[in-house]
Amino acid sequence: MTIRPYRYYLIDLDRTLWDFDSNSEHAIGLLVSRNPVLLKAIQEKEGCGEDSLHRFFMRYDALNHRLWAMYEKGEMTKEDLRWKRFYEAFRWYGVEDEAMARQFGADYLEQMVCENRLMPGAREMLEAIRSAGGKMAVLSNGFREVQYRKLHGAGISEYFSTVVVSEEAGCLKPRPGIFAYALETLSGIKRTDGDRWREAKRAALMIGDDPVNDIEGAQIFGIDQFYYNHKGHKAISHATYESPDLTPLYE
Repeated sequence: MTIRPYRYYLIDLDRTLWDFDSNSEHAIGLLVSRNPVLLKAIQEKEGCGEDSLHRFFMRYDALNHRLWAMYEKGEMTKEDLRWKRFYEAFRWYGVEDEAMARQFGADYLEQMVCENRLMPGAREMLEAIRSAGGKMAVLSNGFREVQYRKLHGAGISEYFSTVVVSEEAGCLKPRPGIFAYALETLSGIKRTDGDRWREAKRAALMIGDDPVNDIEGAQIFGIDQFYYNHKGHKAISHATYESPDLTPLYE
C-alpha cells in the first residue's frame, strides 16, 4: 500500500494512538482491587480466579459502549455518563450505591491519565509524519479535561500542533463541523477561503479506528481517510486506505 504525502493529519486518540482498552482495563482493575465491597461482590459471581476482573471489565465495557452511543446522540449528558456506566455495572453484581459509582467514576478518570500504553506503531507513525513535515492535530470526542492529560502522560503531546475535542468544537464526530473546525485550526485557512480551503482539504488525511465517527465523518466532510481496522471489522471498501496496523504510515 502506497500512501501519498499529506500536509495535514487529523488523528483520533483513543484506540488509534492511545491504547484505550488496555489502559481502561488496567485502571479499573486497580480501582476494584482497592474497593473491598466491590471486589467481594465481583468474586461472589465471577470466582476468585485471575480472570474475574477481566470478566467484570468486559461487562462494564459493553455497558460503556451502549451509554457512550447515547451520549454521542445527545441522549445522555457527560456528567451522567461518567457515573452511570459504573452504577449499571455494579448493580449487576448486587451493589446499588450511587455514591460509590460517582466516586469510582471520578477516580477512574484520574487513574486513566496515569496510564500510558500506546497502540503498536503509534509513536513510529507520529515520528515519521513529523519528519516528513506533516502537521498533526488530535481530533477526539473524548472529555476535554482528560484527553490533554493522556497525551502528556503518554509522552506524545509534542507531536501535535493542536488538540481538538468535541466540547471545544461545539459538535461531535462524525458531524462535518468538527472536521472543518479542526482543519481550520491546524491549517490556519478559513472554510470561506475558496480555493485555499479546497486545497487544504485535498492535503488532509483523517486517521482513525471508528468506521462511523472517523471514516464516514471524514468522507462526508470531503477529506481522505486511513481506516485503522485493528479489530478486524468488515472492510470499508470506499475508505481511501485501510489496514489492520499503522505500518503503512511509517514504513
